[in-house]
Amino acid sequence: MAAQPETIKSFAELVLYSPGLESKLLAPISGILDSHTNSAWPFLTPALPARTPGLTLDRSKKTGENTFPTRSKLSDGRARGLVLHFFANHELLALELMAVALLKWPDAPEGFRRGLVQTMAEEQNHMRLYLDRMKDLGVEFGEANLNGFFWKCMKDLASPMEFAAAMSMTFEQANLDFALHYEHLFHEEGDQLSAAIMRQVRLEEIGHVKHGVTWFERWRPKCERLFKEWQETLHFPMTPARAKGITFDREGRLAAGLPTDFIDELYVHNQSKGRPPRVFWFNPGSEQEIEAGDLSWTPPKPIQALTSDYGSLMALLGHKSDIVLVDEIPSVEFLKSLDDMGFEIPEFMRKTDLKSLNTRKILSFEPWGWSPAADEFFKPLKPYLLNPPEKQDRTPPTAEDSIFSKAFAATIREKLSLDQVSTLRPPSVTEAATALIKLRLKSPTMTVVFKAPFSASGRGMIRVKDDTLTDNDKIWISSVIDRHGFILAEPWLDKKVDLSAHIDIDHEGTIKFLGVTRFWTDLRGQYRGHILGRPFDDLGSEFLRLWHAENGWYARLQKTAEQVGHEAFKAGYYGPLGIDAFIYMTDSGPELRPMIEINPRWSMGRVALKISQRLAAKHCGLWVHVSANEMKRAGHKSFSDLCQSLRGSHAEKIAENENSRLIHQGVFALNDQGQARQSLAILIVGRDLSECYHVLTSGGLHDEHFTGTARSSHCLFGPVK
Repeated sequence: MAAQPETIKSFAELVLYSPGLESKLLAPISGILDSHTNSAWPFLTPALPARTPGLTLDRSKKTGENTFPTRSKLSDGRARGLVLHFFANHELLALELMAVALLKWPDAPEGFRRGLVQTMAEEQNHMRLYLDRMKDLGVEFGEANLNGFFWKCMKDLASPMEFAAAMSMTFEQANLDFALHYEHLFHEEGDQLSAAIMRQVRLEEIGHVKHGVTWFERWRPKCERLFKEWQETLHFPMTPARAKGITFDREGRLAAGLPTDFIDELYVHNQSKGRPPRVFWFNPGSEQEIEAGDLSWTPPKPIQALTSDYGSLMALLGHKSDIVLVDEIPSVEFLKSLDDMGFEIPEFMRKTDLKSLNTRKILSFEPWGWSPAADEFFKPLKPYLLNPPEKQDRTPPTAEDSIFSKAFAATIREKLSLDQVSTLRPPSVTEAATALIKLRLKSPTMTVVFKAPFSASGRGMIRVKDDTLTDNDKIWISSVIDRHGFILAEPWLDKKVDLSAHIDIDHEGTIKFLGVTRFWTDLRGQYRGHILGRPFDDLGSEFLRLWHAENGWYARLQKTAEQVGHEAFKAGYYGPLGIDAFIYMTDSGPELRPMIEINPRWSMGRVALKISQRLAAKHCGLWVHVSANEMKRAGHKSFSDLCQSLRGSHAEKIAENENSRLIHQGVFALNDQGQARQSLAILIVGRDLSECYHVLTSGGLHDEHFTGTARSSHCLFGPVK
């Protein structure tokens, strides 16, 4: 056995260059000397640390077990031994990397170097504890694979500050979580010896993290908050997400000297740890841009405001390993509220930082809607797509042929014979006047709607109730025909319930049906929000019978969605797609119109499906989109004031089980209420729709759809038999 090292240099060399565990675990003498002479000695980081055969980090020679034990297997002693093997591997890697730091930076401050030596002595003891307990449980070190990920990430760091950020504040900070988590699990299994080891490791790791925090604070520029400067010091794939384990040890982090705001920001921060991310971007003006047919098209101010306010809504569609591009990073308080509701928090990135993704592999680009500008926006990152599709721009070359066009939807509706409602395409104002007379006779409301081929959320249309066109009607119709060559004309039906069916279409044309949502519109037909959880409780037993029958409305919507999906794929589209539908009243009773328009993009309905998953069973959600003008008319100075008012008598109730959180009651902002300027998406959850609407009115907000004043023939709160 080698003699105990008496200098920091000899100690580091012994740990790094000795192949055997016995030498690597030889502790330094008390009062070890630091023998450098203010000039760096020649040092070249080895490709790999010295290891005996069977313990090498050369993955090509790996033959060990590589399946990490699941919770259900921890009643078996050998499985617990394999968990300890995982920790032992990390302890040995940490020792070798700290040895590299001591040899690479001999002129680093003496306090930093001696702190590393003290840390290494404790890590050596951890390693001995693991090895002894593993042996008791029937596991030898080297039986399982030895992952060298952290060696590759940290062996070439450029400064002690980078090392403190990566080793202490990332690698060892995560150990706080893992140690706490497995201490509890081992205790539950009655393995008090293993639990005691994890408890000791966690307590000493707190000091290791504190050593790094102390020195990083001395060295960092202090131009930004601590979290941001730490994040910017790390080199991908080392990210803040690597500083978290399974259980989040808030108390351990506080004891290590990390400030509360840093801990809160880390808690809500996520980033891919290997799974290539999807990159989401909210561009709600995609349809208007396609209509304009000009890459230089500039979104009008309302669209720009919506883009900024609702960018974070894309987070509800993604996984915690995905990326959401936004104008402004949401506040920690808002992200914590999403986490409280049970949503996974993805990585947020400013759109202006898009180029920073050129060091990462990307699974796919996910704009709200594909358009020429979206294609141009993501173009610099196309070389980094993991599996680039043959066609990323999913829109036909001209606006008139675009799948976004309402004319395209009308053509599919006619081809599939989905209903008997007439859709005419008059190419002139004169023929539009003729269509008006013809279609009024087919409308139970004696009203005809004229639509531009491109419009969204109920915009781009007029309703004509008389048998002649006014001068203003003619001017508007003429402008649409000048742009598109025709206008769409249909009878205005006595609509009662708005619906949307949702599917995904993959690159091969496979259709996946996801479900149906119920939304509502204002008197002008513009989108207002969704009813979630129990969306049909107010519509009576006859509606439910027609909905759930074997060949009823739900079955028809599913079949229609799949048929429309196949037609969309033939036209060159794949991805998320929504199909708008509605229930309307005729002289013989209610009827389903299974497809009015298609939305070949992400949609608020898809977001609503995700929100519905967070609602407790037998509860209702009212998801309403409130404008700044509505908020002010209701007597509130800000969206935050509005939310506070709504929450006054409707406290949050969220139940947490082993796998997820479910909302029973409360008022929640689904975009950042502190950052929103023009629009806020508010979710109200309660026992039924009537309770949810009562909460809405308590804040001074009203909607004609629910009061019945505008649609007296439609009693939303009728009894359910």
